[in-house]
Formats: sequence, C-alpha cells, structure tokens
Amino acid sequence: MNAELLTGRKSLGNIAGMTFEALREDYRHRYFDRYLPFWERGAYDTERGGFMCYLNDDGSVDDDEKPLWFQARAVFIYAMLHNNFGQDSKYLEMAVRTRDFMVRHMRADNGLWYQRVHGDGRLKGDIYDDATGEWFYGWIYVAEGFAELYRATGDRHDLDMALESMHAALKAYDDPAYDGAWNYGGYPDNLSLRGARVQSHSMVIVALLTRLLSHIHDNGLEDIQAEHIDQIMNRFYHPELGVANENLHHDFSRLEGHEDYMQPGHSVETMWVVLIEAVRTGNAGLFNQAASRFRRYLELGWDYGFEGFGDMHFWLFDGPGRDRDTMYSVKSMWSHTELLIGLMHIYEYTGENWAREWYERVRSYAQKAFDTDYGVWRQAVDRFGNDRKRETYSAKRKGNYHYPRYLMLNLLSLDRIIANGGITTPFPLKDGGRPA
Repeated sequence: MNAELLTGRKSLGNIAGMTFEALREDYRHRYFDRYLPFWERGAYDTERGGFMCYLNDDGSVDDDEKPLWFQARAVFIYAMLHNNFGQDSKYLEMAVRTRDFMVRHMRADNGLWYQRVHGDGRLKGDIYDDATGEWFYGWIYVAEGFAELYRATGDRHDLDMALESMHAALKAYDDPAYDGAWNYGGYPDNLSLRGARVQSHSMVIVALLTRLLSHIHDNGLEDIQAEHIDQIMNRFYHPELGVANENLHHDFSRLEGHEDYMQPGHSVETMWVVLIEAVRTGNAGLFNQAASRFRRYLELGWDYGFEGFGDMHFWLFDGPGRDRDTMYSVKSMWSHTELLIGLMHIYEYTGENWAREWYERVRSYAQKAFDTDYGVWRQAVDRFGNDRKRETYSAKRKGNYHYPRYLMLNLLSLDRIIANGGITTPFPLKDGGRPA
C-alpha cells in the first residue's frame, strides 16, 4: 500500500454477502436489540450505579462484585454510545452513575483506584484490592472511560481524573521495579518480568490518547503518544523475524531465548490502534506499515486446520512445547473482535480485497464460535470450537468491552462508507503523508 492507494477513491464491493446497509442493520440489531438489553436485565445496578459482570446466561447476577476494569470500561462504552449514536440521555446517565459509584467507593488518591468492591461499595478483601498494587490496565481504563465521558459532559473534573489516572499508571510503569507484566504461559515459570516493558501497555496508552487528542490540544500528550508509537513500531517489533515481542527488558533489550515469541492477539489489537492514530494524524506511512504488520500477525496466528485465531502464543521456530495445539489451544472472543475492527478499517480506507476476504472469514468463524442466544459472545473456545474456560477468569464473567466496542466501531465505519456512496473513505493526508 502507498499514499496513492489511500488517496485514490475506490468503489467498495459488498461485504460478508450483504450490502453495507444490510450489514449495518445486522450490527444495529445485535447491539441495540440483543446486547444492550441483556445488561439491563440485572447487571446494571439501577439503585447504586455500576455494573456486575459475573452473570448467568439469563442476565441474573451470580456474584455482585464490581471490578474496576469493568466499571471503567462500562463508563467508556456507554459514554461512547451516547456520543456517537443519538446522544440518548439514558446511556449518559448510566455512564455518569457508574463514574459516581467509582469515585465514591473505588477512588484512593494520586490517581490510584481500588480494584474490586462488592455491589454496595465495600472493599473486597485480597491482595488485588491494594490501590498501590501494579494494576496499570485498571488505571488506564479509568482514564479512557473518564476521557470519553468528558466528551459528553464537558466536566473538567472528568478530564482531570482521567489525566491523573493516566500519569499514575505511567509513573508505575516507568519504575524499574514495576511488577505488572504477566506471564501468560509463554515463558518459563522462573523468568522474572520485573521492570518489563509491555507492548499492550503502549497499546492502551495510544488508544486512550488517540481519542483524547481528537478533541483537545496538548503538546505534552502528543509527546507521550509519539514515544509509545515509536516503542510499538521500533522497539517491540523484531525486524529480522517479523514478529512483535510482547515483553522486553526495562531497557528495551529482548528477552534472551524468546526473541521469536509473540502474543498474536495483543499484536493485532495494537496494530489497529496504530491504524486509527495514523488516520488522526494523517500519516499514510504509518497506516501502511501498521496494516502490513496486522496482516502478517493475522496470517501467522490463524489456525488453517480448524479455523479461528490462536491469540495467546506463537513461536516462529519449532521446539519443545511449541506445537500447534499449544498455539491454537485458546481462541478468545476478544481477539476476533480486534481482527474485525482492524480489517474493517483497512478495507474502509484502502478497498484492499485481502482485507475484505479476511473480514468475511473471521466474521464467519466468530459468529459460529462465540455467538449466543442471549446476545453476549462467550469468552473462548478450544482449537476445535468447544467452549473453553480461560485460566484465572470465572466462567460466569461476561464481557462488557471488546464486543460492544467492535460493534460500535464497525457501525461507524459502515456509516462513513454508506455516506460516501460505497466509496473508500478519504484519508486525511498531512505533511505529504510522510511518517512524523
């Protein structure tokens, strides 16, 4: 791909065997008629605000715990829903009341937040409740949720809390003693990840700042964004092997003996996040580079024998424990939604046939593997498509982030394509489309 491809107008064919209007209606139905009503059947706490996410399939509550991640993600999802789909006051109220619950019961100080509380706000007692623990993602999701809410409310306090939480997360991450990098099973048990750099940490920072910098101007935040884009594209990426290492040492040197290891799910998600940042900045070179790597990571992680994407583990070289059953043993719902977001954006801006063909293939598999009668996609399947419980996660946990984000972002892409008369969306080239 090149700048000419991005700036040339190209007619887009139908996708997934449907017109764009028909696909949009399918997604509208899935989101507004199936998914959202599920959460209002008991998961949303109408009395106190906030969301419970350990649920039975009928929407009733199995455990009233309110984890920080899920509260913050709910604020983001419902604020985004309000901001982009009719500004319905009902959804804004749900986001605001969830924020209020968090501030009242989960806020510590200096940008830190307690991780888990009961439905009534009482702290739930184990080590993960420690607000000073290394819980980078929780703090960043708070920042993302409150930043999106700021777009709706214009309340400077929401923005201030978002920035305070983001800076607290970055401060913890930059400490050489940082202990928030996780071994998902791809490394030996005795390998220390203390102080490690994490690709998906940079990914969530870039996702947050892309949305924030779309509606505020701040040179300091632009500098942080450029730093993390550089880390993603030039530090975590291994140019000789063509893989993205999920973890590096604190000085960004590679983990010895694990240079060929990649977590495909985080890698494709990171690339679509970079794609959208490239659209914001009008950087065609960055868009093309991210799209090319996205395709490579997808094609490396795909299970060509049984279909579906192995998102947890990939090794470029063979060796003990590096077999296909290990690489494809977990096929998670969330990673397939990330593929569908990235592929739709690549097709929207380029019209490339490979993106359309892969979109149709991923969508077909995901609907067969993860769709349910109650409208919330199940967590994961094994290599053969059987229901699988993800390690460390309750089988009752229902996702309130990846699936609705995919539906909304695909709906917005389809809206742009339809508004353009089925023609690729113009790419906003700046500075000649050269990399910044």
